[in-house]
Amino acid sequence: MKSRRRRRGFTLIELLVVISIIGILVGLLLPAVNSAREAGRRTQCASNMRNNALAILQYVNTKNQFPAAGTFGEVASTNFDPTNPGTSVIPSYFTASPTAPTTAPMYSWVVPILPYLDNQDLYNQWSMYATTSNGPTTVGYLDGFNGGAGVGATVANLTIGQASNYKISNTAIGVLRCPDDVTAQPNQGNLSYAVNGGFTLWHAPAVPIGWASSQTDGGVPATGAVFIGWAGSSPSSPALTWGICQKLGVFFLESVLPQGTGTNVRISWNLRSTLNSMVDGASSTVMMSENTLTGASTGTPYSATLETNWASPMPQFSMFIGSSWVCSGGTTVAAGASLNCTGGQSMLQPTGDNDGPAWSFANKVGTFSNINYGQNLTLEGSFPFTNSGHPGGTNMAFCDGAVRFITNTIDGTVYSKILTPAGSRLPLYAKQMPLSQDAFAQ
Repeated sequence: MKSRRRRRGFTLIELLVVISIIGILVGLLLPAVNSAREAGRRTQCASNMRNNALAILQYVNTKNQFPAAGTFGEVASTNFDPTNPGTSVIPSYFTASPTAPTTAPMYSWVVPILPYLDNQDLYNQWSMYATTSNGPTTVGYLDGFNGGAGVGATVANLTIGQASNYKISNTAIGVLRCPDDVTAQPNQGNLSYAVNGGFTLWHAPAVPIGWASSQTDGGVPATGAVFIGWAGSSPSSPALTWGICQKLGVFFLESVLPQGTGTNVRISWNLRSTLNSMVDGASSTVMMSENTLTGASTGTPYSATLETNWASPMPQFSMFIGSSWVCSGGTTVAAGASLNCTGGQSMLQPTGDNDGPAWSFANKVGTFSNINYGQNLTLEGSFPFTNSGHPGGTNMAFCDGAVRFITNTIDGTVYSKILTPAGSRLPLYAKQMPLSQDAFAQ
């Protein structure tokens, strides 16, 4: 009698056990895989930012100054006074009411550094000025033969066979985009990085303009403007206010006149930073940060409904600032309010070796202007504060070219100090104490 052969294989229970074990292992591995992918995207994002920072430093080495955050064209007329910023067209472009159709927002900080981003040809084709039937004019980033919807769109690029500014600025440049920027649009002029404007969007009025951060998208920029009296509500000299704003940031908005209409005229509010002006140290001063709510859009209330891309000089699309709440001591800031940081403001003034407590509100967890709060928003230009697609913080490039990951829980006082290039030279009511690099370097 033959013995019965034993069948080889697994029983149903054994198969279920094996499948369960595999499922558990996959469940354990997935977070690690996702974390590795996020780390890879963050590293690529930091690499792109470093290339932008190095391009800016190459510009600085050539020009001995940093580029402007954004440049706007002015009209040479009896109404324009180069010593009075109240006659400038700049504020109209972030109060949703452009009033000078013969002028245009010209370009952001990206355009001057194109040669150092391996895009010399794009820079060579960019048009700064033109002559029309109405006389000489500046050329905006939306100007072109076909397309160019918005102010100044009728000013054509007059060089036959040369790409228009509109065409150039809508060309995708990979190094300007962070892989974690989910708001980026394919084949558009995306931008994921913004330069350090300090604590004001527009430094030149007697009372500079900041921003009241909002919990939700919506509204127009005028509802978010906050007027910050860094040198008193009515300083005797505008230069006093501008001098303080220059110690608070690195990049600023500026104006130019059409060629031949006042090339020798000095526009008094045009400020440029240099490496020598960073008395607190280039390695302790932020040059740029991420902001996923800049870049390409078909137009929002924050761009005066104009289409935007990497060449847009509007402040919400080219720069970021620290919270205006430092002047309110953390109390709610009403849109359109005036805040006086002087007048014996004890909340900013150091006591002994301790910084004024109001500086901590530059980045306060739980407030709307906290780093990365803008991840809850979707409207481009609605959040001119640091904002990234990374969990837990954001990449920042410093003025020495180093890129560091700054957590969204960084102490607000430390954050305010890395934004200001000369906090130790501020007036006594706002002077900052020395900064330990261990407080932000990881």
